[in-house]
Amino acid sequence: MAQDSENRVSSAGDAIPMKKTGVTTYLAIAGAVVAVGVVALVTSSKSDAEVEQKAAAIKAQAEKKDAPGMTAEQQREHMKMTARAFERADADAAVKKAEAERQKAAAAEAEAQAQAANAAPAPVAAGPAPAAKPKVSGQAAKKQAASLDSMGSDITSALK
Repeated sequence: MAQDSENRVSSAGDAIPMKKTGVTTYLAIAGAVVAVGVVALVTSSKSDAEVEQKAAAIKAQAEKKDAPGMTAEQQREHMKMTARAFERADADAAVKKAEAERQKAAAAEAEAQAQAANAAPAPVAAGPAPAAKPKVSGQAAKKQAASLDSMGSDITSALK
């Protein structure tokens, strides 16, 4: 215990001097914050007219771009072509869906036949097995994508 008392600060001269923040420092900081706020307010109020002019110019340019360059007849024709393109796309999607369902049904049937063949003894083959329907190849998918691309280019060229 004697050592503990020796480690403690025995006099005020051994203590680390600390300077406490005074009231004037806090007042100076508050004054600086107020000054920055006033400057920001004054500078922003002067540029309101400039900002409004720039906004009006941007709005005018946007309206100019949005203005239709087609006549009413051209717009009607464009709408008809777009509707036909959507109809063709829907028809292609229906064909793809029907093909996918047919493939699922064929796979389920093949699985059922395989299970039946595994359960029953192997019959004597009388002739060649019927050929399975070919699956949709990558070429067919590319051909469908190419037809959609050609429809898009037709519409684009008609609009120009």
